[in-house]
Amino acid sequence: FCVGANVMMILMEAQDDNFFEIDLVVRQFQQAMARIRYSAKPVVAAPHQMTLGGGAEICLPSASIQASSETYMGLVEVGVGLIPGGGGNKELYLRHLANLPEGADLQKVANKTFETIAMAKVSTSAHEAFANGFMTKDRDGVSMNGDHAIYKAKQHAIHLHDQGYRAPLREKIPVVGETGYATMFYGAKNMHMSGMISDHDLKIAEKLAFVIAGGRVPKGTKVDEQYLLDLEREAFLSLIGEPKSQQRIQHMLAKGKPLRN
Repeated sequence: FCVGANVMMILMEAQDDNFFEIDLVVRQFQQAMARIRYSAKPVVAAPHQMTLGGGAEICLPSASIQASSETYMGLVEVGVGLIPGGGGNKELYLRHLANLPEGADLQKVANKTFETIAMAKVSTSAHEAFANGFMTKDRDGVSMNGDHAIYKAKQHAIHLHDQGYRAPLREKIPVVGETGYATMFYGAKNMHMSGMISDHDLKIAEKLAFVIAGGRVPKGTKVDEQYLLDLEREAFLSLIGEPKSQQRIQHMLAKGKPLRN
């Protein structure tokens, strides 16, 4: 159960211009998530109920997820004027990429990832988390009785270990690059022109698209994970310094619902 990072602490640091401290916290979180992915022993997550923001980012790099059926999972950082900062953009992209049929267009993976994060989609159940890309049928499971989820997760971790589990190799990731960025941003621009999203929403969408696209590289370029994490961290730090993002955080803390500014 997790509703995300301590945004009050992040807000206070930003208002005091302590961006070095925020950078350090984000780096440490990214590194912790990488340790989950590349752990020599299998890490199995057992989420239940609210699994938002950083909670989802802990689950995504796990070797397996054994979720309670009543699990509401999503990367909702856009609601507080930010983008995921703990590797969530990359991990959701990788999960969609793993399900991409051979020969299919990489842009579909980028678009799906962008749409899910930009719209702060939250699964209404563990089963819907499969459709949103947060869970994958060949590696994750659902416990109809939430009380059994931790037991089943433990048993699955033991099973993976006994089967000779090996951590995934560090491989370069194909990205859509500049042309893919333009495609995603064009979609957001159209929504902005039609009045569906605000100026600040568009700014967030622009930075999110840049991260998912892998920056200014040709389509199909393979980049390493740290490069994508650096892009993510830079975008996060840029957005936390924005007054309108800080207003969104303050409003969420005070009212418990997003501000559309």
